[in-house]
Order: sequence, then C-alpha cells, then structure tokens
Amino acid sequence: MHIDSAVKGVVFNVQRCSLHDGPGVRTTVFLKGCPLRCKWCQNPEGLSRIPSVTYDARKCISCGSCGGAHTADGAGRCPTEALSVAGREYTPDELVNELLEDQAFFTGEGGVTFSGGECLLQSDFVLECAKRLSICGIRVAIDTCGAVDFSNIEKLIPYAQLFLYDIKCIDPDLHKRFTGVSNHRILENFQRLYESGAPIWVRVPLIGTFNANEEEANRIRDYLNRFPNIRRTEALRYHELGIHKYELLGEPYTLGEEARLSDKQYACLKGIIESSADLQCDGR
Repeated sequence: MHIDSAVKGVVFNVQRCSLHDGPGVRTTVFLKGCPLRCKWCQNPEGLSRIPSVTYDARKCISCGSCGGAHTADGAGRCPTEALSVAGREYTPDELVNELLEDQAFFTGEGGVTFSGGECLLQSDFVLECAKRLSICGIRVAIDTCGAVDFSNIEKLIPYAQLFLYDIKCIDPDLHKRFTGVSNHRILENFQRLYESGAPIWVRVPLIGTFNANEEEANRIRDYLNRFPNIRRTEALRYHELGIHKYELLGEPYTLGEEARLSDKQYACLKGIIESSADLQCDGR
C-alpha cells in the first residue's frame, strides 16, 4: 500500500458521536467544496473549496479588534468568535491522528464517515486518510452526491466499507432546477458503483415543492427496484436546522414554508420509497 503524505485537504467540521451518517457511532468529517447547489443545503459553509468567513452579529461586541474587516485575518483577532473561519487545512496524518482519539467509540460497525460538501472533490486526500484508517482497523464510509468523475469514486472502493449515496430525484430537469446540475452523471455513477459490488445505502432527501410527491416518490422507488442488493434505502425529512448558517454567511435562503412536510405526508412518502408500498399520500 503506497502512502502519500504530501496531499492536503480542507475540512470545515469534525463531528463526533454522529448517529445518522452510517451504522454505529461515527465521527463525520465534512470537507469543503460541492458541485451541486441544492436549494435546501444544510451546510452552505461547505460549498466553496476555500475557507469561508462567517459573522454572527449576536456575538459582536464592537470592540474593533477586527478593524471592521470580516476576513480570515479579522477572525483570528476576534475575542468573542463573532467572526470565524469555516475551513482548515489538514495533512492526512494530522486528521487521522485526531480521528484516532475517537477509536474507542467505534464499536461494531461504527467508524469514520467522510462527507461535505462533496468529499470526493478531494478524493486524493480522502483516499490517503482511508488508507491510514484501514491500517488501524477503522471502518470508513463515504457520503457522496455522486456528481464527480467516477475515478474519484472508484479509487475509494477498496478502502470503504459503505457508500452513502444520495438519489434526490429521477427527473433530470427537476434535478437541475433544484440542484443546479443534471442527474445524468449521478445515476450513471450509481449504476457503476452498484455493479462493482460495493455496499450502498441510498438516501433520499424529501423536500416540499421538489420531490415530496407521489409521482416522484414512485419514480425513485421504481428506479431503485432495479438494484435489489442495495443494503438500505432511507428517506430523509426536510428540516430547517441549517437556515441560520445562511445568515452567518450573509447569503439568502431561497426555500420557504412550502418545503416543509407534515407528519402524514412524510410517513406516506417514506413508505413508498423505503418499503415499495403501494400507498396514496392524500392531504398534508
């Protein structure tokens, strides 16, 4: 196994004790950069490949330490962390050494999940980390939207015990309208990954005005039925926990209340997608 220590990556969060990014207790590493621009994105600070400066007016005491400049330099001088930088450069050894501190929690199928943004935009860095984690006996999961060259996915297959793969919708025009890109490459890569024999969990975010309707849920179900060895399919409910991040970045959030789902609507669409049930979703 060749180990390369020269490659570096930009990470904007290391989230410990995560229970929703794969099986068991996991530490999730969020890497910067994403090829999509989903209107409901929960991690807008991860969209850019470079570090992003956030500003929280509620913490600002107008001390003047930043010189009035909302920059990375200003963030370094801010005593209240009203200014902060989302994104830090790591070498593989630096990140893995930090992740090894959590090794005692990775019982059973637990381990490390690489997410984002889109972690495979930094696939060489993820690969080097995965190699090191593999040597240490730590299980690796890759959370991907699939909108990358397949070579970036393929190189991780020998080192990843699981791929969490987003299938947002089947209609290519609808996909482009809500994410900024067509899903042609995403679905093509999904089929190639499936045919490789890699373990896959499919995750489907359900968003009102986008794919949270019977027609699209049935399309997703019918598409996924072509791949009987998918390890798991999971419908994820839209939530608004990341909206405050747009304010910190000084950017608008463009989805409104219509993106929300009622309990009834979510339960029915979840049933269609996860259990292939012939259900009808009437009312909200």
